[in-house]
This record gives sequence, C-alpha cells and structure tokens, in this order.
Amino acid sequence: EYFKEHVNPGFLEYRKSVTAGGDYGAVEWQAGGLNTLVDTQGQEFIDCLGGFGIFNVGHRNPVVVSAVQNQLAKQPLHSQELLDPLRAMLAKTLAALTPGKLKYSFFCNSGTESVEAALKLAKAYQSPRGKFTFIATSGAFHGKSLGALSATAKSTFRKPFMPLLPGFRHVPFGNIEAMRTALNECKKTGDDVAAVILEPIQGEGGVIL
Repeated sequence: EYFKEHVNPGFLEYRKSVTAGGDYGAVEWQAGGLNTLVDTQGQEFIDCLGGFGIFNVGHRNPVVVSAVQNQLAKQPLHSQELLDPLRAMLAKTLAALTPGKLKYSFFCNSGTESVEAALKLAKAYQSPRGKFTFIATSGAFHGKSLGALSATAKSTFRKPFMPLLPGFRHVPFGNIEAMRTALNECKKTGDDVAAVILEPIQGEGGVIL
C-alpha cells in the first residue's frame, strides 16, 4: 500500500496487466536464501531472474557479504576527491583479463548509467570526426534516461519524452543484412555512424538470443 501511495502506482498497474487473472504480480520481499526470496506473507520463491544479473553468485553470498563488511569496516565510501586503490586495482585486473587493448575502465552504478557513459564517450571521440549517427535495434532496451531511452525501441517508454536525442535509428535485431543496409545508407547520405549499440541477448524484447 505504501508503494502504491508514495513510490510508483504505475508500476503496480503494469504488473497487474501482465499477471494472469489481473492480480498484482509484484511481491514484497522481506528475506531470502542464497537463491530464494521470502515475501511478507512467508511464501518462498525461487529466484530465476537473478536480479537481471546482479545476483550471479546468489543472494547474500557469504564470501561477498564478508568482503563488503570487511571493506566497510576498513574504509567507508567516500567522494571521488580521494583516490581509491581498490578501484585502480580492479581496473588493472580488467585490462589484464579482457581481450584487445583495453586500458581504462569507467565504473558505473547501473546499466543505464553505463549506456549513457558509452554514448558520451562515442560522441566525444566521433563528433570531431563528423560522425553523429547511432544505430540500435528493434526491441532493444538500454534504459530510461534521455540518451539511453533514445537507443531503446519500445514506444511505451519513448512517447512521453519525445522528441528524444536526434541521430538514432533502429534496425531489426539479429538481422546482419539490415545492419549492413543501414550502415551503407548512412554512408551514402553522409550521416556517418558514430557507434552501434547492441544487446548480446535481448531481455525486454523477449529474451531473444
């Protein structure tokens, strides 16, 4: 009830619309095991979603919980005014493990934030070279902030905030010929492509591989 009154009643209506029988499909949780959730009524659910990937080692994994507790006891969270040696160590490790010539890492708090950062990096590099167009795919979901929403394809999310950022176009997901055609058309018209943004597996679009 508090969620409906003070947080997001629209989300509850959305959950109702996609639930058999029209009942609310939102679950208020209060506890959980490694791979389960327990709601406020005491009913246990197996988590098959994994928090969209954030629980890839399970809920409250003891190793993760211990590491977080140890770090918080040693060094609290702080602003970016201070250098964080662990962040530098993680960036170095990623550079060593990933293929190619990756050198720098930019850490974000969410997928949407990382998409915004990627779009800005592409713009910063490509705009001076006269490349302004972005290509995404039909069914794509990249987030709901302004730049990420411009790459997202679902009209339900986009329409309330139109017009979005210019220069975005969408092609069918998984269709390499459509992508080639779009790239060639952009080249012919002088709308040079700054970047292509893709999901390896579409989630919002229907879990399309």
